[in-house]
Amino acid sequence: MSYLASFVRKIIVVEDDSLFRDSLVHYLKLQNFEVTGVGSALDLYKMIAREPFAIAILDLSLPDQDGLVITKYLRINTDSRIILLLPSLFVENLIDGYNAGADICLGKPIDCRVLATAVSNIIKRLEDGHGYSAKKEVTPPRGIWILVPEEWLLITPEGNKLHLTSKEYAFLNRLAEEPQVIVLRESLLKSLGYEQSECGNRSLESLVYRLRKKISPTLDTPIKNANGSGYIFAASIELHS
Repeated sequence: MSYLASFVRKIIVVEDDSLFRDSLVHYLKLQNFEVTGVGSALDLYKMIAREPFAIAILDLSLPDQDGLVITKYLRINTDSRIILLLPSLFVENLIDGYNAGADICLGKPIDCRVLATAVSNIIKRLEDGHGYSAKKEVTPPRGIWILVPEEWLLITPEGNKLHLTSKEYAFLNRLAEEPQVIVLRESLLKSLGYEQSECGNRSLESLVYRLRKKISPTLDTPIKNANGSGYIFAASIELHS
């Protein structure tokens, strides 16, 4: 299975009721999805720092953070599609959920078959959007990295395809605009929509760490820190047109 085909089946369930969470995880696994279950916002943040998930199934009421806050964070900082589980489908709840960035809002108690169908429909749209047709196959020339804008892909010189989040793509795209030239930290913060502050710098550093980890478990990548002043992509990188 290709990286993209595997990625679109990665699901994380965030629910503090362990019995309910386990039942959702078990049912979705029976449908051949790759599912991880966590019980808090903190555990969710730890997981998404290590690997991307195509779909986040998120309970509105968690012990450590409001589900709407988490939804907004996921919408801004990841490419996860979000299914928000609401205590009721009152109009106000639905409006709040969709305004926060949810793709689908479902009410509790949830029928697992409905949830699985919603997940399947999202995955189908993701697969269609990524277009696995032969005409979109890209083979990089020797030693060259390629960015594919339509699919937010980074293709390594070995032909490995890495699915990027919007922030990861924006970061690499900014470096690709000035290949093998140091791009100053201030310019990167502005391009990524981060504040020119300590918090913004931490967000940038966290983004770079996750991206380098995604490219190589040993962090051996062309993304280099230029003495704290900025970053450089120290290899040939091209945009696929």
